Amino acid sequence: MTSALDLVALVERYGAVTSSMDVDAYAALFSEDCVREDPIGQPPCHGRAEVHASWAGVVATAKTVTFTPSGIHGVENQVAYNFTVRVEMEAMTVTISGIETFVFNDAGEITEMRAYWNDDDVMVG
Repeated sequence: MTSALDLVALVERYGAVTSSMDVDAYAALFSEDCVREDPIGQPPCHGRAEVHASWAGVVATAKTVTFTPSGIHGVENQVAYNFTVRVEMEAMTVTISGIETFVFNDAGEITEMRAYWNDDDVMVG
């Protein structure tokens, strides 16, 4: 099972890969059979291919993405943390703050992601 220290490193890696805007590397963080709800209430992505397509759509409209995790709390193979993501686009910048949870498999891939944020957590400028 993944240790708490490993979970912190996995979340930090997620932040770095997300910020890199590398769609293939982002999708590779997830297991083939993953479920990604971002945010909860939206139709989830099922599987790595859907995660890839979803993230490609975000990256296509972005000039830069800066993802910053904080307050990382891990237990066994699960982690919860606060995040702020700043997406700079041509005409505006969108900043979202919220909480995400991950469940990892033994290979360190994300099998479940749930993002907790709503319109009140979005700042457009």
